[in-house]
Amino acid sequence: MRLALFLALALQTAPADDKAADDAIEAFKTAYKSSSEADRAALVEELAKVIHPKTLAGLGSILATDGPTVRIAAAKGLGTFTDHAKAASAALAAAFPGNGREEAVQVALLQAIGKLGDPGSLPFLHKTFDEKDPAVAKAAIQSAAEMKHSSSIDPLIALLEKLEKAAKATGAGSVTYTAPSGGPIVTAGVDALAKKRVEELLPATLKALQDLTQQKLTNSADFKAWWNRNKATFKPATK
Repeated sequence: MRLALFLALALQTAPADDKAADDAIEAFKTAYKSSSEADRAALVEELAKVIHPKTLAGLGSILATDGPTVRIAAAKGLGTFTDHAKAASAALAAAFPGNGREEAVQVALLQAIGKLGDPGSLPFLHKTFDEKDPAVAKAAIQSAAEMKHSSSIDPLIALLEKLEKAAKATGAGSVTYTAPSGGPIVTAGVDALAKKRVEELLPATLKALQDLTQQKLTNSADFKAWWNRNKATFKPATK
């Protein structure tokens, strides 16, 4: 049955018509009964090659119903549905809360949203900057930067300012980071629980701002001053 699925999918080209999508989904459902999570993930990867609203819906349902490897495969697959970017982004964002205990899945969801590039998903990404898990927040930051939209500049500056304050806060431990583009090396005391978040997010936020604005500034005050001068006329570089 798995071979039949692969043969069916090999005949498809994206975007698929209704019959091609129906045939692929039926073959997928039969082959999906495999007991191996790795096999199911491979089947999901193949199904994602058939670009159609019906396969989009099928992949979206998998984001919350199977093992982490399969969910990640579905997220990555949906990240290729650029012809249906709005619907695919909505499906990915809707699956985010239900994967709260699956860091790798949440990261894959955010990365796929970034690849789709739908501006309507930016408010969700900006909100996710505040996630406590550094890897998840970092993925949101990087995806927002990848989309190269000016509406991300204010949230990124605000985040950078908060991270700078956290780095300066007194507490157990310390954090050392080097600003992108060869900026200064900074060591500051932070609360032990916040140390990892600052270590990972501060340089990631700086890089996101530098990439988005094409400015080699290294702190929130300078970015804020630059943005106040240039907000009215700024146009991000295209992807």
